[in-house]
Amino acid sequence: MRRSFVTTVCALGLVLAAGCSSTTATTGAPPVSGSPGSSPAIVPGSTPPGTAAAPTVQKDVLATEVDPPGAPGRTLTLIRYTIPAGAKLAPHIHPGVQLASIQSGTLTYTVVSGTVKVTHADGQAESVTGPTTIRLDAGDAVAEEGDMVHFGANETGSPVVILATLLTEDGRDLAVTVTTTAPAVP
Repeated sequence: MRRSFVTTVCALGLVLAAGCSSTTATTGAPPVSGSPGSSPAIVPGSTPPGTAAAPTVQKDVLATEVDPPGAPGRTLTLIRYTIPAGAKLAPHIHPGVQLASIQSGTLTYTVVSGTVKVTHADGQAESVTGPTTIRLDAGDAVAEEGDMVHFGANETGSPVVILATLLTEDGRDLAVTVTTTAPAVP
């Protein structure tokens, strides 16, 4: 009887531990450059021999609420992105609004089209219209809305950590990859 009780308690502990383990959410995160749709650029086993796999962005969904007060039909999400050295995201939009703050590191940030509001760590605010590329440092923040096409890249040797809040359409990915074309050269 005692042995069966101990076995049951151990099995329950394993089930609870498995159910409570931390996971990294990947839904809706900006994909790595070169990927179709919202799929990762490198699928396990697809890296050609002799080439290194592209670094992948870690996405941790910290909290989410569907239909929060005052925003029916929307989902409110708090997420932390960790962009490793050498990673480059694909051009994308957010179906709604994303407010993002650089917590650490330096992000090379490209606005392909549209306008983003940037608030620098010193409180200075500016509107940045694409096409253009800027650098965002720790303490800088951006307000990205709707069809503003943009992407980030980590061209440094250290990770970039971004904390973001998104208010997006219910049922939509947090980020949607878009296809861009290079401007014609005369």
